[in-house]
Amino acid sequence: MVTVATSAASRPDLGSYVRIDPQTWETVKAQGQARFAGLKPVSEFFDRNRMSKPQSLNVFTTRLNFNLIYFQNNYILITLLCTIYLLFTNLSLLLGILFLIGAFKFVNSMNPNEPTRLPGGVMVTRTQLYPALVFIAILVLWFTSATSAIFWLASVCAFIIAIHAGFMEPPVEAEFAEQQV
Repeated sequence: MVTVATSAASRPDLGSYVRIDPQTWETVKAQGQARFAGLKPVSEFFDRNRMSKPQSLNVFTTRLNFNLIYFQNNYILITLLCTIYLLFTNLSLLLGILFLIGAFKFVNSMNPNEPTRLPGGVMVTRTQLYPALVFIAILVLWFTSATSAIFWLASVCAFIIAIHAGFMEPPVEAEFAEQQV
């Protein structure tokens, strides 16, 4: 085994492991602003006058198809809020995800061909750490009940969105748009 001594000046600091690339951050910010600008007003999203029980399954699916597109950004916000709720009520999952993000950023920041000394004096390369990190990720996600959290999130969001989209009548202007085509 070849050991390579690295000086403290040549090693990146801890902040470089968890920093987000500026270009990625700008892209995420631009997407978020575009989604936020596309939100329908709360008064339209919760318009009780347009809520009614559909007469048939065909009417329900027609409303569902229209509203999934029309209120898409609002439904994304609902999913985001449910995800935040899930993570803050399951702190072990939140901490596990943050740990794994930091670990993957640390491994990706390593030079692919140069061994790195880990605490304890063990020299490893990036390709040697990936299988260990995948194994650790599986264990962390298993013990934090990530699978049940994902199924809970999917079922709760699907239920809320399907009920809203199926019971909300399309706006009047949507009916005129269909007739003109």
